[in-house]
Parts: sequence; C-alpha cells; structure tokens
Amino acid sequence: MGGTACIVLALVVTGVVMVTTSTAEHDPGGPTTTVSLTAAPTTEPGGGHPVAMASLAAMMSSIRPSTVVMTIGRSSGTTVTTGLVAESGGIIVTTWAALSGAKSIIVIEPGGSRQVATLVGVDHPSGLAVVRISDDLPAATFDNGDPTAGTGAIAMALELGHPTHESPTPVVYSGTVVSAGQAVAADAVTSTFAATAVRAPLSHDDLGCPLVNGAGHVSGMLEKTVQDGASTISVFLPAGLVLGVAQQLVSSGSVIHGWLGVDTSDTDPTTPTSTYVGAASTPATGARLDSVNPGGPAALNAMQPGDIITAIDDYPVRSSAELTTRLYPDRPGTPVQVTLNRGGAPMTMTVTLAAADPDAQGSNASP
Repeated sequence: MGGTACIVLALVVTGVVMVTTSTAEHDPGGPTTTVSLTAAPTTEPGGGHPVAMASLAAMMSSIRPSTVVMTIGRSSGTTVTTGLVAESGGIIVTTWAALSGAKSIIVIEPGGSRQVATLVGVDHPSGLAVVRISDDLPAATFDNGDPTAGTGAIAMALELGHPTHESPTPVVYSGTVVSAGQAVAADAVTSTFAATAVRAPLSHDDLGCPLVNGAGHVSGMLEKTVQDGASTISVFLPAGLVLGVAQQLVSSGSVIHGWLGVDTSDTDPTTPTSTYVGAASTPATGARLDSVNPGGPAALNAMQPGDIITAIDDYPVRSSAELTTRLYPDRPGTPVQVTLNRGGAPMTMTVTLAAADPDAQGSNASP
C-alpha cells in the first residue's frame, strides 16, 4: 500500500467535562436518557473549537445509552475498556487490544447493571472484537463520514464507579483533528487502515470509546493513544469499518472481504512514511492505480494504471489506506460505486467485488 501520512504534534491543553446522566429505572438505554454537563471543555487559547453546552448535552444524550464499560479479568489483574452497541441483541464491539488474554468480561450498562459477556469473534487485521450480552441495549448510529483535519472533535470516555451499583460516569474530551482519511503509524492496525487522529488526552483505559459528531452519531472508535512529550494523540478507526467488521463477525465469525484487483499508492509520492512526528507537505488526495490485475473486477471495468480513485459509494478516498478501509468490510459479490479521475476527467462506474484471486500478488488484503 502507499505511504502513510505524517502528523505534526504540538503541545495543547485540552479540557475535560464531567457529565451526569439520568435514565428510566428499568430501561437504562432508553429514550428517556438525559445528560447534564457540570463544566465546559477548555482548550489552549486560539486552539479550540468551542461547542455550545446544549449541543454537547444533546450529542452525549444520543450516544450514552449505547456506550458501556467492560471490566476485563486476567491472571495479572483487572483492566477496564469501553464498548459500543453495534446491533440489537446485546452485540458490543470494542478493540481486541483491550480484550486479549481475558479470562472474564463483565459489561457495565449505562444504568449500572452488570452482565457477563461472551466473545463472538475477533478480526486481527482490523484489531476489532465483538462480545454479546443477554440484555438488549439500543444500537449506536454509526456515520460513514469522517471529520475534517483542523476542525474540533468530541470524544466520550467512561469512568467506572467504585460501588457495584453505581453507573459509569461519562467524561467528554475535546480536541483538534490533525489527520483524517490517512494511515497513522501508531501501530500495525492504524498503519494499514485509514484513521482519524485527534489531539486529545485519552488513555489506554479509554480504548473502544466513541468519537462523536454533531448529530450524536459515532464517527470513530479509539484504537490507540500515543504520547509525544506532553501531548497525546488519540487515534480512532472509522465508524464504517468498525460497524462493517462487527456485522461480519456476528453473521459468520470472520471477515471475508471483496477484492477489486488493483495495486495502489498515494497520489503524492513524496509523502514520507510516518514515524508519528512530522507532516507531509502535500496530503494525499486519492489512491493511484499502480497496476491492475488481469481478470479482476477493476480490469473487467476497464480501469487503467494511472487512474486515481477518489471515492467509494460517494464517500471520499484520500489515500491508499482509505481505499483499503472503504472496501474491507464489503463481501465478495458486493456492488460498489467507484469514482475515479483519469487524466483530469472524473468517471463513475459500478464494480462488483470478487473473491480474492489466490494467485494475484497482494490478493489477501483489499483492494
């Protein structure tokens, strides 16, 4: 795949707002959930993107019923992580990094009740895992759009109350998006898939927590945090990837992705491989086709080396990693709308993804 994007890190003071919630007595995730804010997020002068308190409360009220805390029991002790309800029926998605080695998984619901969870499946390439509980919580709404670099972003983490009956306490973080739609060299997952990097001081205990857009929908899930001096970069996997992988794990226990039949690179060949400090002078704006596999879906639709894919199903493709990310959850036989640029002229075509050709180079991974 093409080179990864680099990120400029700068010291920033990012504020935290504590949130209190109230819910219906027997419906901890029901529509009566309300959120009140006890403080406003703050940022360093000139670096913030303030959000009205009423808007913040509405955003948190929307996502809170679908966000849970999990305690992970291991022989070495207990850790905590966050999960999101991906589907009805008690289906919860989180990161495998948070669950790996677990001997027990206990889910703490928004109202404070506790449920034993069972592991449904793991997808190691994307670093995502799904568990199931017997209760039926409302599913979060996942948004396939990405934030824009330079804009403000809001993430909601959860703090676990000490008494066994106490509900988890939401904590809101605000920060600035420093990269979106490009790979981030934070770990093997974010180096392969496109991610959203936000300058906000979350921690390893917050893995699985949602990045929330203005409508209160999930736009990403925290996969990794990386410290650079006094600044923390929190890296989120896109919501479309998270939901698509979760749905495949539930339906079949594994992820089988379709194959476009191309080898690609970023449109800016001077973009250096990220070592997490530094920035590309010109962000990539698409995925260039370096080669087209004979007999593959792209070749059958007359795609050519030099074509630049700029969108899949009307969602932007800004890098080779983002092309991988957009296609990864789609099974063979899925039709996708591909928008590309050929010699300055835009073109759109519908392509049906195929099963990977085992003889084709690089066929074991999208695209």
